[in-house]
Amino acid sequence: MVIGNGARQSCICPPPILRGMRKQVVILGPPEQWAPLLRDHRQLIDITFAQPLRAVPRDDSVFSLFLVDLLSGRYSMLIATCPMAIEAAVAMARKRRMLDRLREAVARTELVVIGERTAQGAARNGLTVSSIAPEATTDALIEHVNRSPHRGAVALLRSDQGSERMVRGLQAAGWEVEDVPVYTLLLDEGEGMQALLDRIEDGEVDALVLPTPAHAQAFMLQLQERCGDGAPRMLEGITIAAMGRETEEWLEAFGVKVDVRPERAEAKMLLSALTDRLGV
Repeated sequence: MVIGNGARQSCICPPPILRGMRKQVVILGPPEQWAPLLRDHRQLIDITFAQPLRAVPRDDSVFSLFLVDLLSGRYSMLIATCPMAIEAAVAMARKRRMLDRLREAVARTELVVIGERTAQGAARNGLTVSSIAPEATTDALIEHVNRSPHRGAVALLRSDQGSERMVRGLQAAGWEVEDVPVYTLLLDEGEGMQALLDRIEDGEVDALVLPTPAHAQAFMLQLQERCGDGAPRMLEGITIAAMGRETEEWLEAFGVKVDVRPERAEAKMLLSALTDRLGV
């Protein structure tokens, strides 16, 4: 999914046991998704954010051909998997001076999105949303889309490193799937991530929240670059919270035990389950 290379070195030891009243929680992801949910928890835990990834629009001929097909009415449905998919598509259409035509074409087509933030991003950019998948997981999206009584061509707007499970699940239900990568994910090894790795080594983190498989993989790659094969041991004593089964599977593949996974892949439920686990 995310490719990263770098020299590895062994960390000296696992983090020490943490002391103190307020728990130190780090969320690996954009703060805007979580900020509205944190008001009820700020009195009990200290929350910081770190970004192991950065998203860059993928502006190429694939998107140009998608626009041609969209304007010709080829697609029965469009699927946007996250806010970045919306932002990247809008930015590339605007660059081509075709944003108004994109809006008109989307209004004539069924647009399905994952999550309220993606729906809000679409509305902010003048794109009409037909429905919202109930959870931010591949399985939930497939189930939601497959409830449609008709079948046809569907354009999947997402990262160029998206899971093949989504494509296979839609194809198995009779959809003709066009994968349209509108952005790419790159490792962000900036000061924020280096500071987080230092804190982990120093035993200054009580809990880590990993919202997607991409965040999980990017984080583990950077931890492995720092600590080599001892990376999973560096997380012993830290509560690991994962959003969704796919994220949990990625972490387990790296040898990391997941302590918290909410019943539904929702940020609010994850935070609630995490605070219960931390006893705050």
